[in-house]
Amino acid sequence: MKPAPSALPWDTGAPPFDPRDTAARETLSTRQVAERFIQLFYVEDNPTDAFTCWMHPDYIQHNPNAPTGRDATLDMMQASMARLPDLTHEVKRVVWGTDDLVAVHFHFRREKGTRGHAIVDILRVAGGYIVEHWDVMQEVPDPATSKNPNGMF
Repeated sequence: MKPAPSALPWDTGAPPFDPRDTAARETLSTRQVAERFIQLFYVEDNPTDAFTCWMHPDYIQHNPNAPTGRDATLDMMQASMARLPDLTHEVKRVVWGTDDLVAVHFHFRREKGTRGHAIVDILRVAGGYIVEHWDVMQEVPDPATSKNPNGMF
């Protein structure tokens, strides 16, 4: 699933960077690290490469339903993807912080044909790695029950 139009400032089919190139990670800005992670994780739906390349092994996870640490979280995600092969992340917008934080607002679906969830991931970057993660999640309601016509995205 491709991101929403204009959600990302690069051609997601041919990004102007190699999202797997970690050779000079310590020289990359917060935005550059996040762009590479976003390409792998959200656009390519490839958590294995995204986490292996860009998550610090000791990264701190604040979601109470997920383990902390890169390898434990990756194990959990790989099991979910094996169980849910139609799982998707559609990036709607990215908020580029001025320091070490980036927020990714996306539409998450476990299965095709479902309304899914609106999620905001907040990523903290340090030393060329994502070192900390928070998220907020809200189920996308039936539009007929909404008190306004604006939608979640």
